Amino acid sequence: MASSLSTKLRIAGSVLFASGFFDAIAGRFLWSPAARQATGGDDGAETDQSQPDRREWRDWAGAIHVHSTYSDGGGDIPTVMAAACESGVDFVLLTDHNTQRPLRDNWEEKYPTRPLLLIGTEVTVEAGAFLLALEMPPQWEPEKGRPPQEVIDEVIAHGGLPLISLPFDVKHPWREWEAQGCEGLEVLNLSTIARRHINLLSALWILPLGFFAGQRAALKALVTRPDAALARWDSLTADGKTSVGIGALDAHALMKIGKKKYAIPSYADTFYAVTTHVLLPSGLENRNDLRTAIHDAFRRGRCYFSYDCFGDPRPVRFTAKSGSEVAIMGESIVRIGSAVTLSASAAPGTLLRLFHQGHIVAESRTGSLRFEAREPGAYRIEGYKIPFRLGALCLGARPWFFTNPIYVRPV
Repeated sequence: MASSLSTKLRIAGSVLFASGFFDAIAGRFLWSPAARQATGGDDGAETDQSQPDRREWRDWAGAIHVHSTYSDGGGDIPTVMAAACESGVDFVLLTDHNTQRPLRDNWEEKYPTRPLLLIGTEVTVEAGAFLLALEMPPQWEPEKGRPPQEVIDEVIAHGGLPLISLPFDVKHPWREWEAQGCEGLEVLNLSTIARRHINLLSALWILPLGFFAGQRAALKALVTRPDAALARWDSLTADGKTSVGIGALDAHALMKIGKKKYAIPSYADTFYAVTTHVLLPSGLENRNDLRTAIHDAFRRGRCYFSYDCFGDPRPVRFTAKSGSEVAIMGESIVRIGSAVTLSASAAPGTLLRLFHQGHIVAESRTGSLRFEAREPGAYRIEGYKIPFRLGALCLGARPWFFTNPIYVRPV
């Protein structure tokens, strides 16, 4: 599909003026004063390390939003799944453009064990924007170029899960924010990050880095916080409405430079960079049960997404307790009494930030945090790698993971 003049101008402006480059540089520095309103020990550390949630969860990491030769990807499905084995992800969500032929060709059944293969589709809607349609019946084939609301309604009517794809992409931004029924969005999309951050300034060091240190090093250098998408996500959950956030790739293993196509970055390299971690009930082994549980985790927001190029963040825990009731990320909990106790933990030394309605309300530099939430609303955690600190100034800060919210409801 040919790009419009406005799209070409938008891309040219991003490349020439390099706004993404300055965003990335600024994001390397964080101001982290003493712990903000956190309780339970010095610097917000949680004195009781036990988690209130007694349910057992299995944390599976998935490569989401992947294209194969069924549409415009550079490799066939066996190539994709070989890369999944190489990178160590637990499942792959294939989303070829406007087709579910891979599902009808029974590719899911050919990968019944880890890494598991799940198949959805990426639908091209009006004005060149995209929508992920998951858990759709095999015979459904979308029609390209329809109004977003029509496609969302059709996906819901078939029992599927509609998620906004590439919402803040330079080339394919989502415009229809008034559309109703969408269950969530790709808060983090690696392709969007790359498009925004590959420009005249960054090319001076990204290209040599990729040539001498490899594509994984180049992808790692592009990492930054998806500010616009996070702000939109927070606004969607501000009125108590649930909205699921995922981390996606838009992996093609194919890049067009001029008139030539190159097999970069590879599937394995992109799978290494960004994953969405879903929390599944323990004890599931059957392929159909696992597939159902993964889709259920997407629907409920029982997941977090991360830049795994900085290391596997597991285990990441985020729980809430109110009286005898407990909740994990994606779930709601009713405040009983004066407050709900929120607890978060990750690797020691991780900078944890607790956001409420888009504002930081608590912070800890120790990898654990506890907070008494007295206000209703959506609470979520962001984790950061901090290699150096100079007092309250964090140098070389890199965003690592983002949880889905826990929704605190009034009585």
